[in-house]
Amino acid sequence: MRGNDIEPSKVWDVLWNSLDGSVRNLAALKESARDGAHFIEDMGLDSLDLLEFYLRLDEAFGVSLTEDDYPELTSVQVIVAFLEARAASS
Repeated sequence: MRGNDIEPSKVWDVLWNSLDGSVRNLAALKESARDGAHFIEDMGLDSLDLLEFYLRLDEAFGVSLTEDDYPELTSVQVIVAFLEARAASS
C-alpha cells in the first residue's frame, strides 16, 4: 500500500459496505457524510458498527489494526492520515 493511493472515497466505500444490511439508514448517513465527521458523535455509529468497519479496513487496505488503534480512528479524515502514516513507515 502506498500512502498516495489512499482516497477518502475508498474508506467511505469500506464503511458503507460494512453497514450494508444493518439497521442504519445509509441514505441519510451518506447525505450527511463529511470526511471530518466523528463516527459516534456526528454519525451515531455504535461499537459493533465500528468493529465491523475496522475489520473490513484490515482487509481492504492490507493493514493490521489492533484494538489499541480503534479509539484513534474516529473519522474518515483521521483514518486516511493513519493509513498514510502506516504506509510511510512500512
